[in-house]
Amino acid sequence: MLTHAVHSPPTEGNRFGPIRFAILFLALFVVFQFSYSQARGTVVERVAIDHATVTPSAALINLLTPAERVHAEGHRLVSERVRLSVLNGCEGTEALLLLCAAILAFRAPWKQKLTAILLGGALVYAINQARIVGLYFALRYNKELFDAIHGYIGPTLIVILACLFFLWWVRRAGNDADKPAQPA
Repeated sequence: MLTHAVHSPPTEGNRFGPIRFAILFLALFVVFQFSYSQARGTVVERVAIDHATVTPSAALINLLTPAERVHAEGHRLVSERVRLSVLNGCEGTEALLLLCAAILAFRAPWKQKLTAILLGGALVYAINQARIVGLYFALRYNKELFDAIHGYIGPTLIVILACLFFLWWVRRAGNDADKPAQPA
């Protein structure tokens, strides 16, 4: 049996959808990146790095291995054996900003976008925290592994997982849009 899909002709609303998405995504990402770069050296950067990244990482390392006795010193994880600096770019903001730009550029109800930003942000944060903890242990036990995780594996993994989350959300948002509205 031969079947074929029936495609409706493009309408004004969907003809430029992918182009609109790409332009809006790029514009939002540039604005977000520029805005965050303006926060360099300010309290915003210190909160993002020192308080939201380094302090929880130290707590997590100590939870996993209390003998490490790691503590946060500003942007550094410090123990008797390791001093790991977490600098701008290591706190996961680029992946978070990419994800937020993609979600905001996609046509979906604002409630769905907000939910996706919160869930996706939590995912990116958790993955980056795991990356920082992994970097600490790699620096402690295997410098070559540290270089690979820091330069390639970690950043790539975060971006791939953020993209997979976005694709999952787009599919879910699209499925929700296809459902008939429920009476109130």
